[in-house]
Amino acid sequence: MNYLTKKFQWLVVLLTVASLFLSACGSDEEDDDALEEDAATTIDVPQAYVFDSRFMEGESSVAYSGQVVRNLLLQDLKALTDSVGKDGARSVAVSDMLKLYEYDDALNLKTSTTTGALPASESHYSALSTGKNLVGKISDEPVIGYNRTADDLVREWFKGIADNSQDSDKLGTSMAYTTDDGVDMSQMVNKVLIGAVPYYQATGVYLGGLLERDNSEGKDGKAYTAMEHAWDEAFGYFGAARDYSRYSDEQLAGKVDDFTFDSNGDGSIDFKSEYNFGLSRNAGKRDKGGSGVDFTQQIFNAFLAGRTAITNQGSVAEISAHRQAAAEGMEKVIAATVVHYINDTLSDMSQLGTAEENRANLNKHWAEMKGYTVALQYNPFRLITDGQLAELHGIMGEAPIYDEPGSNSYKTQVANYERAKAVMQAAYGFSNTNMANW
Repeated sequence: MNYLTKKFQWLVVLLTVASLFLSACGSDEEDDDALEEDAATTIDVPQAYVFDSRFMEGESSVAYSGQVVRNLLLQDLKALTDSVGKDGARSVAVSDMLKLYEYDDALNLKTSTTTGALPASESHYSALSTGKNLVGKISDEPVIGYNRTADDLVREWFKGIADNSQDSDKLGTSMAYTTDDGVDMSQMVNKVLIGAVPYYQATGVYLGGLLERDNSEGKDGKAYTAMEHAWDEAFGYFGAARDYSRYSDEQLAGKVDDFTFDSNGDGSIDFKSEYNFGLSRNAGKRDKGGSGVDFTQQIFNAFLAGRTAITNQGSVAEISAHRQAAAEGMEKVIAATVVHYINDTLSDMSQLGTAEENRANLNKHWAEMKGYTVALQYNPFRLITDGQLAELHGIMGEAPIYDEPGSNSYKTQVANYERAKAVMQAAYGFSNTNMANW
């Protein structure tokens, strides 16, 4: 091989290396461009529950109108079952309650829920969302302590309320919705349904099945992915306004003008974004009455951070952590509410046989305690065990007890309820102060 041939070969080698180097530089620049593009589409956690679509420019990716309708139906059903105990009450039939429980769009009904000083943007259920009712989303899991489904129990209570309301001696009093042994059926219907519909759907269905849902493309041509939509539906069942953090605990625990706000300034209240429903208000009540707890922000921050992670296509571990925080926060709100009503029940029992005796209050608070205890079972991520729930139901029994204060049976019952509080504290780690003061 002569000198010129060797020189030519080295030149080829040098040109090849240079070409590879330039190609590598170009690849780095393309990678940088891709990283910059990814960074541009990654969002920070917002202050309100507002998320733009990744697929349709200018469109929101948030939708949970069906959950809003079910929260309305639940509130309106409670108003109806309560109504038979008020002055000037009219009797109700089972069919009246079923119109809300099994709502059909053909009825074209309006909600009876009011929005305070400002009107509602839309009051017809079917204008908010079509094809929605309560019965279609209720859990079919047997209720611990009853060995019957929530649907079976609710229908039985509907019949009890309807029958009682036909009795002129009971109509217009609390006995119109109370069994002969003291069970407030209006409260039982409401609290059991809170557990078996919104709480169950939020935790057991939408958060429970979240990770199996697609997060790469728009669902059926929509502005959101299946995973984004499932997360939104869980948030919808929690029932908070989109700008939930603007509300103080006092406002959430207050009256309708306190827990609604015309955020967009259009002169009306939008149930889909400017109204706070049941569980979201209970969170504020427990924060207000508690010490060292902030359930409202724990839950809202978890929903905001989790939705942001889904939008940013975050890791399974990241999304799962926010899911756990949201589910756990809602569970603790219900658990703290059980403690609250154990305390109320104990207080009512201590007044039996005195001038302050009020059996209607005792019946009401016992049913709220019992109904929310039923509700606790519907969360697959729950901290409380089946065994602990069974023990609680065994302690609470199937109806309130009216033992005379100071009697041995009364003392036994008080000790049993203190045991129930110990079970709750063991499950949730609530402070001694909150156990006493909620």
